[in-house]
Amino acid sequence: MAPPPLNQPHEQPQDSLENLEHRLYSRTPPPLRHDEEFMGEERHVRIAPEWTSEAERKESALYSIVATIMPWIKRLFVASIIFFMFTAGIAFFGVWRGENTVSPQNISVDVIGPVGAPAGEEMSVEITIGNENTINLNSVDLLVEFPDGTRKPDNLSLPLLRYRDALGLLPAGKRVSRKLSFVPFGEEGENKKLEITVEYRPKDSNAIFSRKIEHAFMVNSSPVIFTLKLPKEVNADQIFDIAIDLSSNSSATQENLLVKAEYPFGFQFVESEPNPSFGKDTWFLGDLAPKGSRRILVRGRLQATEKEERTFHFSVGTQNTKDERQLGAVFLSEAPSILIQKSFINLELLVNGKEGETFVGRSGQIIRADITWLNNLAAKVANLEITAKLIGDIYSKTSVSSVGGFFDSNTGALLWDQRKIAKFAAVEPGANGTLSFSLGILPVAIDPATFKNPQMTIEVTARGKRLDEQGLYQDVVSSVKKEIKVATVLALSSRLLHDDGPFANQGPIPPQAEQETTYTVVWSLSNASNGVANTKVSAVLPPYVKWVGEMSPPSERVSYSQVGGEIVWNIGEVKAGVGALAPPLEVSFKVALLPSLSQVGTSPVVIGESMARGNDLFTGTEVVSNTRPPLTTGLLGDVGATSKSGIITK
Repeated sequence: MAPPPLNQPHEQPQDSLENLEHRLYSRTPPPLRHDEEFMGEERHVRIAPEWTSEAERKESALYSIVATIMPWIKRLFVASIIFFMFTAGIAFFGVWRGENTVSPQNISVDVIGPVGAPAGEEMSVEITIGNENTINLNSVDLLVEFPDGTRKPDNLSLPLLRYRDALGLLPAGKRVSRKLSFVPFGEEGENKKLEITVEYRPKDSNAIFSRKIEHAFMVNSSPVIFTLKLPKEVNADQIFDIAIDLSSNSSATQENLLVKAEYPFGFQFVESEPNPSFGKDTWFLGDLAPKGSRRILVRGRLQATEKEERTFHFSVGTQNTKDERQLGAVFLSEAPSILIQKSFINLELLVNGKEGETFVGRSGQIIRADITWLNNLAAKVANLEITAKLIGDIYSKTSVSSVGGFFDSNTGALLWDQRKIAKFAAVEPGANGTLSFSLGILPVAIDPATFKNPQMTIEVTARGKRLDEQGLYQDVVSSVKKEIKVATVLALSSRLLHDDGPFANQGPIPPQAEQETTYTVVWSLSNASNGVANTKVSAVLPPYVKWVGEMSPPSERVSYSQVGGEIVWNIGEVKAGVGALAPPLEVSFKVALLPSLSQVGTSPVVIGESMARGNDLFTGTEVVSNTRPPLTTGLLGDVGATSKSGIITK
């Protein structure tokens, strides 16, 4: 049979396609085949050889890893069980033998002490350490760290930083106590704390353990009361005063006090009373006794081009032991502010050449006042007039006099205007001048019933008109005032007695050489118009006079120093009017004179010059009494005594 032509298609594929198409589009469903027809069929799925080898390799590697790790996992599991059982045994043993272990919680540290203490006074705390464990503690040490500024009670100049006490063995169930004393310093309201550490070593152990606690307390008062007095407002370039008043607020003497100031920008220091100890801003005041007081008066001016506020800083405390110019423990700090006003017309008032807001004068004194003025404006001031009003009744109106001014006794005012001073009609920019007047203070000290705390005020006011930018006149006003206080007068008298007085004296009158004769010295003190604090009367005995030690009344505080021979009557406060409205203060004491042959025919001195001094509570200044001359044996004040009663005989 011949083969079919090359381009002739195969019949079977075409028939198959036609059959398939016929079945797809036929409306007659194909005949169903039963399951039995498939029973005889067997199908084989052949997996590629490369797949089979890959699976076998993975299965073989995993099995190898598991086979390697599994023994170690079993061993770790067994070890974990053994460790757990061992730990449980140790815990059980620790609980069973718990009475032989040391716990820090069983070491008690109790502190009994105040939670508030005044600065500068001794403070005590009691620290009790208890061993509540069942075994002894060896090498127990107590360590206490004190806060900054703490001082030793027996020497306030020495700082107290830490305390350590080797307590040694502390048996189980026992307690030991230590009482500590120290002097805290700091600002009022400042919180302080003691850091307390107990170090210990358990029995049969070389390890050192510790227990720490803190005891907090607050400085509830300052040993010094610190008061500042300064104006709230000042004019630029105006001299003003800052008064720093210190007074003791403690029953103990405050040693080595230091006051430090920090001035703002633009402040010019003029002077101070007393003078600064270091630079222009640090004053060393030394010791302040109980009830004692001190005052520092600072004068200066502030410069500013416009309305500004400037702040000062003042601090008081103890002197630093390492740097005498710096504060150690700070008691108090203040930061007052002053508002600076730019005045149109600058005014200054000087009394007896002294600047400041307060002048302290004497009873019966003639004082001079000078008013300096300056036109600060860039324009003229028209119709300038300056008045000085005298307020108070301690001056004599008939004593007031001025140059170029008029004093009206009805109003108590002096007036300077263009009727007396022609240039006041139109004062040029930058123009300046000085006006002067004087007045006499009445002898107020002789009448304390009428004049108590005598004072007066001088108020100076400058008024004028300036032409503003709109061509209108505006009033310009500037003012300044000064307070004049009159210091009190302490009057001291002294007498020498032998037969009279509270004591029975021995020895011959007139005195004889090389024989002892005793005398009574009487001091009497009067005070005029103001109260005086820290009052003392002092004198010196010559070397041939002995202090006997008897005094009357015995309650008076009279002391004698063997070195120098000074006798001091420490009076304290003296009220105004003592000696006028009330009897004078008086004290008597006995001394013994043992004259030498070289003094025969003379009247030797029994006691040297006597003088009283104290702090005037009203003026804030120190007042000194009249000086009483030395008392000689020829000045015997007994009835019937003459000058011959004091001449030494053989």
